[in-house]
Amino acid sequence: MREHGRQGYVIGRLLRISLIDGKTEFINAGHPWPLRMRDGKVREIAPEIDMPFGFHAPHRYRVQSLDLRPGDRLVMLTDGMLERNAHSLDLSDLIVRTRALHPREAARTLIAAVVDAHHGHLQDDATVMCLDWHGVDHSRRDADTGADLADASARRTGRTVPER
Repeated sequence: MREHGRQGYVIGRLLRISLIDGKTEFINAGHPWPLRMRDGKVREIAPEIDMPFGFHAPHRYRVQSLDLRPGDRLVMLTDGMLERNAHSLDLSDLIVRTRALHPREAARTLIAAVVDAHHGHLQDDATVMCLDWHGVDHSRRDADTGADLADASARRTGRTVPER
């Protein structure tokens, strides 16, 4: 949270993806534009940017649609990923080169590259979220809970979970 005088505020992004139909919506409260890799090409998604959370001025946050298709990788960054020496990095190229990695490992690689560009001394938080969208038909997840049914606890219906 950043403070301006006695007023605190925080930039943020809220993202909601329906596991039933894939409809994706988000609110962007002051964050840099997200990056989406589709068909091997990385593009900035240019949403409307609302005021950070915490300002007392009357403000309605815009719920915006986001086009996600199976095979897309969505990368959301904080401004600390883009500041100072980070401009020397080609984040789009790095996102393409890390495509084969699990999203968690891709995020670690992006963070490590930013830390290296700053010689280990970040001036701001540097956070990244990487999400691979496989669509609604390519999952063993239950749309009601999001849990992988092979790893989830049994529901309280008397059903048992198969042993591994």
